[in-house]
Amino acid sequence: MIADLRGRILVDTNVLIYATLRGDVRYEKANEVIELRHRKDVELCLSVQNLAEMYPNLTGPRNQPPDSPELARAKIDSIAGLDYLTIFPLSLSITRRALQLCERYSIRRQQYFDMQLAAMMLEEGIGVILTENVKDFEPIEGIRTMNPFL
Repeated sequence: MIADLRGRILVDTNVLIYATLRGDVRYEKANEVIELRHRKDVELCLSVQNLAEMYPNLTGPRNQPPDSPELARAKIDSIAGLDYLTIFPLSLSITRRALQLCERYSIRRQQYFDMQLAAMMLEEGIGVILTENVKDFEPIEGIRTMNPFL
């Protein structure tokens, strides 16, 4: 499935995190996703939001043992510094579009951040997101979800 992908593709935070956790069963598959950046027919994309979301997840209780602040920063810097990876900033227009999506799909609370990623994807013409959380993005028109771990 991943081999058939073309064009602009967003990598969600969970995939990025697994790519840094050598002991996790999803580590190898996550790194296969990251390696898509070397293909000429793929533009692998992130949002600065993805990088920011990595920190609380790497240093929090769900990651056992939690990374130290120094290790988490080093992992995030490592991902951000990869060649052939496009990292998009957030903007006021993305925030406004995210709020419109929240209203349209009755999104509340922390799910706002998924809509912010969706808004960025729509603004930048990114049609596919690779994520373990496919249900968070499935209702959004114009976005195709794929779980690379299945």
